Amino acid sequence: MVSENGTAFRMKYDVASNFAPELLDFIEAEDRYHQVDAVYGKRRSDAVGGGRSSNGIPDVLWEEIEAYNARCKRDGIRFNYLMNPMCLSNRDAVAEEHRKLMYFVDHLASLGIEWVTVNSPFLCELIKRQFPQMKVTIGLYAMIGTIQQARQWVDIGADEITLMQHWNRDFTALRNLLTILRPHGTGIRLIANNACLHDCPFAMNHGATVSHSSSSDTHCCGKCLIDYNIVSCYRKKVLHPVHLLTSEWIRPEDMHYYSDLCRETGNRHLIMKLVDRTRNVEFMRRLLTAYFNERYDGNLLDLMNWLDGGKYSAAKMDTAPFLESVRGKELDLLSANAYMKFMDASFMYLDNNQLDGFLEHFIHSFHCREKICWTENTPPEHPDPAYCCHCYSWMKKAVSCTSEIKRERWKRNADFLHDSLETSRIFCMTKRKGKEE
Repeated sequence: MVSENGTAFRMKYDVASNFAPELLDFIEAEDRYHQVDAVYGKRRSDAVGGGRSSNGIPDVLWEEIEAYNARCKRDGIRFNYLMNPMCLSNRDAVAEEHRKLMYFVDHLASLGIEWVTVNSPFLCELIKRQFPQMKVTIGLYAMIGTIQQARQWVDIGADEITLMQHWNRDFTALRNLLTILRPHGTGIRLIANNACLHDCPFAMNHGATVSHSSSSDTHCCGKCLIDYNIVSCYRKKVLHPVHLLTSEWIRPEDMHYYSDLCRETGNRHLIMKLVDRTRNVEFMRRLLTAYFNERYDGNLLDLMNWLDGGKYSAAKMDTAPFLESVRGKELDLLSANAYMKFMDASFMYLDNNQLDGFLEHFIHSFHCREKICWTENTPPEHPDPAYCCHCYSWMKKAVSCTSEIKRERWKRNADFLHDSLETSRIFCMTKRKGKEE
């Protein structure tokens, strides 16, 4: 795409960091058009917490983060440190904890960090007032779902905002927002490769779960975390694969639609956020190559945070808490084993080559806020106008399974695990005691 002044316009990316130097080496060698605007990350756990559970996140020392930030600056890339839990556990509102929180920001500033991501309006204002040299990104867990909310965050002081997933396919709202925020120069981020459920009922609970599990000051950090949200989410997507289509990802091939919006509105501050911090360098290379080239031939799930049995994990999962919980009879052995087996659903296949034209429906008629997605595995005999079957119709040609045997085995295991969660069996509550005095 060429802009009005004759220069090529290419989408900018904010990229998840696993702190491996090889990732920056790859960006330096392959990012010919300087599309990587920023990388973001944080320590495995710290006093604030973040948007991912600490288990599975590579751990780094503060000295390593300082050196990483310095290299990013030399390479012309922003480094954004995440202070983005959904819940701060009232750290900002209690005097002693408030002081610790501000000392933490002090420490980041002393390392030369100039960008941070938060979800708290109070924390945003605190940083903008006391650390004027710092820029603030508002994260996904701020749940910015409307133009009014976006504008209010700008008024609070946000330099960059991250939008909820439904914006990815609402081109009318996105066009209006780009137009309204153009005079402000505010960065607007869309997450391109998330596989989250459309209008996910687990989103807020999941955000709170991972927030508390990544803060070193909470009793949950380092403990054996059984994530109900992950189990429920992926179980729905495998049992009803249409959810793979209703999920609001953006294919590499469809970047030009968003570039066109930038040209149309005269606002170049749209940025695509690429996840995930739990992934290794091999995964990130594949991901960046696909988006640099705006093309990927193969399984689109290969570019997402899909259950792959740990094949592309940036850090080996710490199984010690699980073993300790099983030995201490805090976790049921069979259920814990089922939980580990659940983490590999690599048999699902979303054929990216079959999705050309899929997005055009949303560009011309976005009704996802007014309709119910048809998610059953059989077509409706008499379509109800309250339902939309667009994604279902594309599912039939784009979704397949590499092994029905593995899928059926996974489904049986998932059903057992879900039942174990519902009955609390996984937490060794097979027998109920009487009412406590």
